Amino acid sequence: MPNESKSSGILLGTVIGGAMGIVATLLLAPKSGAKMREDLSHQYHSLCDKTKEIASTIGDKTKEIASTVGDTTKDIVESVKEEASGLAQHAKESNQNIKESFTSGTDGIKDKLTATDK
Repeated sequence: MPNESKSSGILLGTVIGGAMGIVATLLLAPKSGAKMREDLSHQYHSLCDKTKEIASTIGDKTKEIASTVGDTTKDIVESVKEEASGLAQHAKESNQNIKESFTSGTDGIKDKLTATDK
């Protein structure tokens, strides 16, 4: 989440910086009312454009990160599925080996019992 706070910090900094610029302009450069309104309007539109540009960049980066996370997650899921499948196959083979050992052991015991009965 550090990227989110960094991005929102940049956006907030841009807005605050723009507002400070407008205030500094008002205080330090006395102009006629019409000229002042024109300058303020220009600065406002410039600030809006910068804010839109930053928001667009943040949106693009967010999409890129989401895509990367999605791809990585898919890879991890595939890896886990393959590992689980291998473990299941190993368990089946072990179970079959145990059955065969048990069967051959019981067959051996039966043979010994029938040989003792005769």
